[in-house]
Amino acid sequence: MKLPSSPLIVYSFIYSILLLLSTILHFVLLSLISSPLLRIYIIDFIVTCLLFLIGNFIFLSNNIYDLHWPLIPLISSIYFHLTLNSIEFLPFKCLPLFLLIFLWSSHLIWQTISSSDNIKHEDWRYQMMRKQYGNNFLIFAFFALHLLPMFEVLLGSSSIYYIYTYNNIHKNLTIGDILLLLIILLGVLLENYADKQLAEFRCHRKKSREHKFSVLSTGLWKYSRHPNYLGEIIFWWGLFFLGYSHNAPLWCAFGPLLITLMMYFGSIPMSEERLYRKYPEYKFVQRRVSILIPTFGLLG
Repeated sequence: MKLPSSPLIVYSFIYSILLLLSTILHFVLLSLISSPLLRIYIIDFIVTCLLFLIGNFIFLSNNIYDLHWPLIPLISSIYFHLTLNSIEFLPFKCLPLFLLIFLWSSHLIWQTISSSDNIKHEDWRYQMMRKQYGNNFLIFAFFALHLLPMFEVLLGSSSIYYIYTYNNIHKNLTIGDILLLLIILLGVLLENYADKQLAEFRCHRKKSREHKFSVLSTGLWKYSRHPNYLGEIIFWWGLFFLGYSHNAPLWCAFGPLLITLMMYFGSIPMSEERLYRKYPEYKFVQRRVSILIPTFGLLG
């Protein structure tokens, strides 16, 4: 039987089935585990294992797991609200946070779905890792491409749980709350706008012979070589500090810390190497533009 190749169809079908399975698991675990946070860890571990099997043994593509990253904070927000507050409307303190998470998630969900017209066309990073690890790739994929991101995003999303369980959650927003929400908003807007500029540039480069080997160094990309990653990092740290101000324990910081390390020592170096090899102009961009945090020319 020929499998569908449309990312929209494949993602919709697989994740709808997994959402149904997660709901069943919730009711199974409800009488066994009282903590919604622990339940979501267990449910997501099972879902992650299934996504690994589906991606590597049915579709032969690790792209299947990519939608997991933006979905977990959004689903966690909804799950914690429903399990902790029943049918009550979101408390005023939680509503702005939920809207920011929704904005961040929907952007990345759409970007993931629209990044390719064939689900079997793996991201270039996965293709490179397949060649690098050879026969050991499946072991690497399970631990490094599935379990590690699962723990990163769950740890990062754990702050949401403590915000929802905070004793004074029904009171008005404080100045500190507003500042931290603005930091999260900054991260969301920075990532969204940087991705928008990159998508427009790639579209222009495809149509233009003159700019076939040019690289983006205008707009936000004039100040940082990876402003989208910077926005992602700001989002997760803002989420943690908002949680920490609502009694989230320090271990929740391992989420944004691991995400920052993954991006700075993993995603960014891989992108840098590829851009350097593919586009001769990139070495000049590296000399004049900061790798992540804008310096505005102050350091050189």
